[in-house]
Amino acid sequence: MSRIPIKIQKFKTSNYNSSEFVNYLFIIEDGKKTWDLTYQCSRGELEKFKVEIEKILADTSIAEILSISNGDAEIVEKHHKTDDLCKACEYKMTGSCVTCLLELDSPLERKLFLELKRNYIKFNHQYGLDWKGNSIQISGRTYNNPTTNFKEVLTIADFYIEKSGRKLCVYTDGHTYHERTEGQAQHDRNIDRKLQELGFQVLRYTGKDVNENIEKIIFEIKSWVGR
Repeated sequence: MSRIPIKIQKFKTSNYNSSEFVNYLFIIEDGKKTWDLTYQCSRGELEKFKVEIEKILADTSIAEILSISNGDAEIVEKHHKTDDLCKACEYKMTGSCVTCLLELDSPLERKLFLELKRNYIKFNHQYGLDWKGNSIQISGRTYNNPTTNFKEVLTIADFYIEKSGRKLCVYTDGHTYHERTEGQAQHDRNIDRKLQELGFQVLRYTGKDVNENIEKIIFEIKSWVGR
């Protein structure tokens, strides 16, 4: 994890009549540990530095912080104000926040995404697979494009995990966000069967599972990872 190479240390000095004064040592460290730049400052100078930092942070927009468009920044900001999943989320204003709010299809996926992150499970999200079981790019594909036809895509796993040559596709299905008619259910069964033929394991979870038994889901996925 990267960090800003700055430290501030408080120390006390004494004058000729033994009165003590508090000062601060501002230290900028070289990343290669070949030099340190230090500056002795007063509390007043440190307060001014704090004000300057707060001013810069306040003047930096969500779009600038996350390197996204202003339109996407408005979506993120709205979620931060109204979305229960965003409240006290440890990934707020990070790349994971962008993935969660702008790339995932439903609150079910977002909830599982966050739990997978919190449990340090490595995965790919929105992972496309072709009919031979190979990874395939899904962005920009349409059904009428002769060169990048969407028919070449077998499935898009909500989450894909690979460990020691074993491959797992995880799906979250909810009636509100994935209307499962009998035709859709049969389609999913066909996909699962094909994936299994190609050597993949498949785990599907309903909205009820995700909303009420997320700990069980994480336990099952961890058990699979730990085999």
